[in-house]
Amino acid sequence: MNKQNILQLVCSITLILALFALPGSAASEVKASDSELMPRLFSLAESELGELEAENTLIITDLGSSEGSYIYQDAFYKEFFERKLSSTKNLLKVQNSKNSPFWFAFFNKASGNCSFIEINLGAKPELSAPVTRNIAFEKLYSNQTAWTEEVNQKVFKGREFAIVTLANGWVEGLDYELIRCLETHNHFCPGVSSGYVLAKWMEENYPLSEGEQYLVFSCPTWCKEDVFVRLWDATPGKRGLWASELRAEEIEALGGAPAGIFVVWNGKEGKGKAVALNFDFDKVRESCGSKAEDAGWASKYLMDVWLLDDKNWKGLVSEAAVLEIDEATLAELKLADSNPYVTLGLLNPPEKSKPLENANPSEKASTGFFAWLNQLKEN
Repeated sequence: MNKQNILQLVCSITLILALFALPGSAASEVKASDSELMPRLFSLAESELGELEAENTLIITDLGSSEGSYIYQDAFYKEFFERKLSSTKNLLKVQNSKNSPFWFAFFNKASGNCSFIEINLGAKPELSAPVTRNIAFEKLYSNQTAWTEEVNQKVFKGREFAIVTLANGWVEGLDYELIRCLETHNHFCPGVSSGYVLAKWMEENYPLSEGEQYLVFSCPTWCKEDVFVRLWDATPGKRGLWASELRAEEIEALGGAPAGIFVVWNGKEGKGKAVALNFDFDKVRESCGSKAEDAGWASKYLMDVWLLDDKNWKGLVSEAAVLEIDEATLAELKLADSNPYVTLGLLNPPEKSKPLENANPSEKASTGFFAWLNQLKEN
């Protein structure tokens, strides 16, 4: 073997060793993973709930979000698909921060029982003891005090609202596009439901033509923004969404129910249409069947269920104004010190005041989304 061949062999061996040493490589993943962890997880859930049948099973998890959990995805899906479960029908993978705990909730629709299991990803991964409760909404609603006590005790480690709303919403039937939004938002609430209604209203009344896109000036903000990010890829990083708040008196001046300004923009032509929308939360609250004495979690879920039926959407969204805009107006809308309603001439500039005097609209607004939210906080 000549010197050139020896050099090539040494380089090849060095490259192979370097690849195996890389963080996150297949070799390091296999070494870090407990190969029996996912089989033990599924067995533990089945010991609580019985066989995980496709007709009755929903698994909710933050697998892939929690730091280090991604290496268990292949093992999870192996167990998952062996049970003939469907990733589009039996699974909700919710988004969480990387420093969130790693957890699973196994739900059985037929019984209403749900088993919550956390995984401690220490030196030796460990499964927590399962916590199993019946979370069928009808049962919880009939004894709200009992479940509220469980919530206060954080029986599911603070994820009670997310698990109850997602599981029961799944029983009612969730559109796949809505499921994608709920995975991003990681729970089911009227805020994200209203965002879904707003998005569908825009798509129906202002469908995009070739070369157009939706730009969102979400002012005021609530949970709805995650819908536009997920359905339209309208992310702040791609200059698709700008979020800002309104003062309480500005909300009142705009009729009490502003939901943001949605722009249908044609970048090639340098022009677009700005559509200022309102959303009638009062109608939702009055129509959903919620009672004044209901717990906040119960009221929110009843609103969600009512909003699932698109026959109820009529009249919820209304146009406050529709304006043609050019590049100069769009540029001004984007500025940090610009109130988009003032820029479009829909609101008078605010009088000079201390910035923090009216900074939190949720504490002062008497109508619309924030008034509803305040009422829930009082229950």
